[in-house]
Amino acid sequence: MGRKLKVATAVAVVAGAIALAGVPLYVMPARDEPRAVDAVYVIGPPTDTRMELAQSLVAEGMASTLVVSLSEEPEDRARYPLAVAACESADPAVVCAMPEPFTTRGEARWLRDLADSHAWESAAVITVTPHITRTRVIMERCWDGDVAYLDSGERLAPHYWAYHYAYQSGAFLKVALEDGC
Repeated sequence: MGRKLKVATAVAVVAGAIALAGVPLYVMPARDEPRAVDAVYVIGPPTDTRMELAQSLVAEGMASTLVVSLSEEPEDRARYPLAVAACESADPAVVCAMPEPFTTRGEARWLRDLADSHAWESAAVITVTPHITRTRVIMERCWDGDVAYLDSGERLAPHYWAYHYAYQSGAFLKVALEDGC
């Protein structure tokens, strides 16, 4: 077997192992069923699909508060009309902000702070399928409340799945190097 073929085979084996390892983390993560909680939290980006799920849970009485992580950047706000409309409403049961930092870790800290200030014991966090596992790890480091991790049900194109495999894997390395919340 030539050197190039050995390298190509090794690369294919490593890529296959990474892809297989990602299946339980990104494709079929542990997710929860919707249940009654104190607040439902749409973490960024607050796509219309995520917002529709969150708003339906509030409308069904499964949560009394809607929390939205929303960027202040005009181009981002233009992409998420349902989130902007909810955040610009005068509804006191809607809480919106751009957490600092605007990362999953910043969102987890914001949830912890909101839970502490409102005496919440539970929340539902809505995100896209490949982000659920990492969200769970970070949220559990930051808050010991009862959290339901909900899949938004967004359909992802194959290139977006590939992007998430790479992004989430790199982000997990960062999480492994960080302590606490």
